[in-house]
Amino acid sequence: MRILLLALLATLALQAQPRVQSFVLPNGLRVFHLEDHEHPLVRVRLQLDLKPTDTPTGLEGLSALALQMFQEPGSGEAKADDFDLLLEGSGIQFTREATPTGLEWGVVARSRDQDRALGLLAENLLRTVFDPAMLWRQAAACWRDQEQLGAPPQARLRRALAMAPGERPTLASLSAITLEDLIAFRGRVLRPERAVLVLHGDLGLEQAKRLVLLNLGSWVGSPLPPDKGAPRPPAAQEEHLNIPAPGTSLTLLAVTSPPPDLAPEVIALLDLLVPGDPLLPPVRATLEGYGLVVALEPGSDTTAPRALAILQGRLAALRQRGYTQVELERARSAWLARRSLDCLHPEALLAAALAEARGRGATSGPMQALTLEALNAGLRAWLDPHRLRTGAAGTPEILTQLAPQQPPTK
Repeated sequence: MRILLLALLATLALQAQPRVQSFVLPNGLRVFHLEDHEHPLVRVRLQLDLKPTDTPTGLEGLSALALQMFQEPGSGEAKADDFDLLLEGSGIQFTREATPTGLEWGVVARSRDQDRALGLLAENLLRTVFDPAMLWRQAAACWRDQEQLGAPPQARLRRALAMAPGERPTLASLSAITLEDLIAFRGRVLRPERAVLVLHGDLGLEQAKRLVLLNLGSWVGSPLPPDKGAPRPPAAQEEHLNIPAPGTSLTLLAVTSPPPDLAPEVIALLDLLVPGDPLLPPVRATLEGYGLVVALEPGSDTTAPRALAILQGRLAALRQRGYTQVELERARSAWLARRSLDCLHPEALLAAALAEARGRGATSGPMQALTLEALNAGLRAWLDPHRLRTGAAGTPEILTQLAPQQPPTK
């Protein structure tokens, strides 16, 4: 009865969600529009995917440095200080983010400021000039930001493990980036046909078309730089990473990203099933943007090697056990209920629209057709020991106990 009630409420809420409408500009930019007049606000999210070949070997951190250089003085019509003053004076919220898989810009503004907001986005996105005098200073600042030197050791460890082996920026790789590298990167990546734009809020479809065409219709990709040959070779898997943290008790982390061919419906259900699994304690699990993160803070009477064995053992036991049909049905109902609440959270709607535009969003049809065998096969693939990266933060004395570990048996 409770499941039926949840399904009924979910169906009613889904019917209240704004309908997604889409169009494509002549330059290839794909736009998704969600009309919602409940509040006088407009939210905009623009996302560019990154490919492994976009960053040549030895230039790790190129995307993060390029994103910082886009906002430097001399890189566009508006200086960086003027740009910040415009934001402060208008109340427009503006964000930029570089992740291992893409670049993203976000804007939140009152509906009456939508023209100015999208104009500021276009101004920041389409800057075409880099100031060479700022390159070294921004490379050092980018390295400090990537290393998160002022953050707690656990946060630094989590960020380091989230990056694939060989993709973690170093001061040497950032310092090796030249002005020519930045221009070539911009030519490869900042192209309208590689972008997805999502608008949500107090504007109609025709209004959205006019707004996007006016501000981003003239966006054309730069001439593509010449292909430098063979694609970037995959980096060797790092088995374990230690971050010394004097005066800090031991924290163990393991991160595993989902296989690239894993169905988004499997990821969505494992997001619900794994974190609360009774088999995991004292290990804690969360699903974050870059993968599954499991953590263990052992007591003082547990040695570091023993704690690492506990963490790996809990994951191995979960992988071997899998889930039952009853657990699958409960998770499916919970997913439907959670999805029905997206209409109350505009940022969740934006994220869902972007995911579906990229072919990474879970949808109702495939979710209902998902079998227990597919769910457990996805769990086994995701928790494959060869995909697991572990790390530890603690005092140097504790970390010396963690000799290089042999890969756990399947």
